[in-house]
Amino acid sequence: MKKQELPDLSWLEAYRTASPHFGLERMELLLELRGNPHLQLPVIHIAGTNGKGSTIAHLRQLLEVRDLRVGTFTSPYLVSYNEQIAINGNEISDQDLQRLLSIYQELLAQHAADSSLQGVTEFEIVTALAYDYFVQQQVDVAIIEVGMGGLLDSTNVCQPLLTAITTVGLDHVALLGDSLEAIAQQKAGIIKPGVPIVTGRLEPEALAVVKQKAAEKDAPLFSWSQDYQVEHQVSEKAEESFSFSNAYRAKDSYQTALMGLHQADNAGLALHLCDLYCQLQSLPLLTKAEVESALLAAVWPGRLERILDQPLILLDGAHNPHALRSLAATLNQHYPTYKKHILFACIQTKALNDMVELLQKIPKAAISLTAFADPRSFSKESMQALAEQQSLSYKEWPDYLADYLAVEHESDELLLITGSLYFLAQVRKSILENRKLDFAERPSQSSQLSKNKNEHRSVYGHEEN
Repeated sequence: MKKQELPDLSWLEAYRTASPHFGLERMELLLELRGNPHLQLPVIHIAGTNGKGSTIAHLRQLLEVRDLRVGTFTSPYLVSYNEQIAINGNEISDQDLQRLLSIYQELLAQHAADSSLQGVTEFEIVTALAYDYFVQQQVDVAIIEVGMGGLLDSTNVCQPLLTAITTVGLDHVALLGDSLEAIAQQKAGIIKPGVPIVTGRLEPEALAVVKQKAAEKDAPLFSWSQDYQVEHQVSEKAEESFSFSNAYRAKDSYQTALMGLHQADNAGLALHLCDLYCQLQSLPLLTKAEVESALLAAVWPGRLERILDQPLILLDGAHNPHALRSLAATLNQHYPTYKKHILFACIQTKALNDMVELLQKIPKAAISLTAFADPRSFSKESMQALAEQQSLSYKEWPDYLADYLAVEHESDELLLITGSLYFLAQVRKSILENRKLDFAERPSQSSQLSKNKNEHRSVYGHEEN
């Protein structure tokens, strides 16, 4: 039997960028050369600082109840490059990915002299490839996650059925603006004339910007609390409980399998989007039982993921202050009396000092800083200096885990590993490869780069979400 070759991602390195090349002209030309697949797709387009991925995870499960083929374009990936492009949770195959990569490699080679394509980025290529794949696979609907911002993001060439903005917080301020209003302007750039826009829990100043843009575009606006209602309910279970109501549903209780107080908002946003989609497509609304089953089937790794029970280890990609506040609230709700050990690392575009300050406010928490093998990570020296300044500890993460797991821990202790999703991808891989984490031979940090089958990390692409 002929051995299947893995997709060749190496040629994409030439299209990596040290900073995003905002603009839609290159994307529009690239897609035009492929027959404009982005205009042949029913799309739900989702932007937001945090919560995009979890909202998409809920929404996909809800839409699948109606036996739909649901494409999803999300990132960053945790295990395989392929997982960014999936249909009903099944990532694109190596064969299909390689076939499309070869098409785009040849296409770009043919048009290498075209000045209009100069500066095309890896993220633009992969976005175009995703649109292409979903058309070829005849999906019923594609849920497309915005990469960064919205207005000039590569995904914003589509003509969607619905749009959504999950949250607006201060992140990527050097690129998107240093105020909620400025960032909201970028996110609101996905609003299209006459296309319904649904918002999550937005701060008043951000919501005001979205309302103004929706009015300018004559786009029906459905906002959290006003047009659909979500209220978190205290529960002893691992699942988050909440009540939901909108114009189509009387107030009732639901649960999501994803832990985190913010997951109630994400699930509620997804349910309202699903109801609107069913109305637009003349499909029957999901019953309460169908909704319950779908929400409890939602999975989104690396977001308050309980990766080990003995000892209790949680992974959460809280990579900006907005996400860390939600994480702290969830820890206070679910683990108020636990002694918390927190291991944190992040990338250089993030508000490091602000996030460390928020971590230090978490009750019963011992904070340790680390670095990880990625050119975007804050350096070991930077994290060591901050740890010394703030009277915190610093340790290489493989050593930290080995030491932590070498001793017994009380039933009311937990280890939270948080920060960059790129950091979590490396840690998660190690844990899943060997649940016992035998670090008898501790590898150097430089060897901790994930050796996944399609390991290939771009400097810029989707926002961590």
